Amino acid sequence: MTAVRDRPGIDSPYAWRLAFVSMFCIGLGGGALYLPVIGLKEIAAEFGDRRAVPSMAYMLGFFFMGIGGVLMGWLADRTSPRVPLMIAGVSILAGGWLAASGGELALYAGYAIPLGFLGNAATFTPAMNNIQGWFNRRRSTAVSIISVGPAVSGFVWPQVYRWLLPDVGWRETLVIYGVVAGTLLFLCAFYVRPSPVVRRAGKRAAEDLSVLPMPSLALMGLLSAAGFCCCVAMAIPFVHMVAFCGDLGFAAARGSEAISLILLTAVASTFAMGRLADYIGPIKVSLLCALIQIASLLGFVFVESLSGIYTLSVIHGIPYIAIVQGYALILRYLYGPAIAGWRLGVVMLFAMAGMAVGGWLGGAIFDATLSYRTAFQAALAFNLLNLLLLGTLLFARRRRAFA
Repeated sequence: MTAVRDRPGIDSPYAWRLAFVSMFCIGLGGGALYLPVIGLKEIAAEFGDRRAVPSMAYMLGFFFMGIGGVLMGWLADRTSPRVPLMIAGVSILAGGWLAASGGELALYAGYAIPLGFLGNAATFTPAMNNIQGWFNRRRSTAVSIISVGPAVSGFVWPQVYRWLLPDVGWRETLVIYGVVAGTLLFLCAFYVRPSPVVRRAGKRAAEDLSVLPMPSLALMGLLSAAGFCCCVAMAIPFVHMVAFCGDLGFAAARGSEAISLILLTAVASTFAMGRLADYIGPIKVSLLCALIQIASLLGFVFVESLSGIYTLSVIHGIPYIAIVQGYALILRYLYGPAIAGWRLGVVMLFAMAGMAVGGWLGGAIFDATLSYRTAFQAALAFNLLNLLLLGTLLFARRRRAFA
């Protein structure tokens, strides 16, 4: 009984420490995705100068991360959120070696399975589900801390790669990443404990689907479709920012600065939007984020000046992470504390697929039209559909409340 009483509880100091440890783990797990971006030319040079090779590795890492998130969310429910992190540590260590060990097939296999499906996937969804069970009063703030993990990864790892690539090459750099990130993830796993909320007498409480504003299958489909549409719209300007700036006659460094503005704004706005969700609810905040993204995309259709690009980058950064964070908050808000871990994994699968498709679609439209204007118009159309889906959910929720 003493051991039970000594366990940390809801809103405890341990819960806050766990939020930051989880953010750190997410930052570690996502690092591999940035090497094909930073080392694109170096990797392509070994494969006949085909830039499609590192681009494919990037896409496979993103896509299989989404698929693996469903499995890892389910596994964390059945065991403990510690188990996926242990798997991630071993997989990333092995994946760094595999992806760097041989030819094109080894690169694809390493990014798809150990780095994506078993590695990066095991860090985000289990941590997001687990941390929500540790908080009652400041849950949205804790979720915000988790949500900025990918942005932290996007700041730190590219700088590390720029430092390592000239001296050791992309293969050794990938091995170093695998050893460092894999080892740290495995060690951090021992600090992670399952939430005290979702466990009752050693068994997980059953979900109460009677409180939902629509059938569960329809709700999951609506949120998955909304996640896909918003991330397609989000990815098109983000992935092609450097090339877009180049087409307007600006140096590549200006495009990199615009990307940095998006990420910096995203980190700050994620906490602001999380706090706002405490007051007006996560569905309304997600709708607000969708409206802000519409404003930025509409601006990208017409912008031609560098100052305009910087301004729109700041606007685009406001919902960049907050809109994805919103889906986790919405799921918890609607399903309650007994929500199955795989549900967030499914929604994140479609969101990650949207990021992958958006990056590809922007390039495909440019190849067909030799202009990014049509690509930004397509992004705007996807975001309008996202707004419609979220509006439908808000209407259904209000109708249920009145009933």
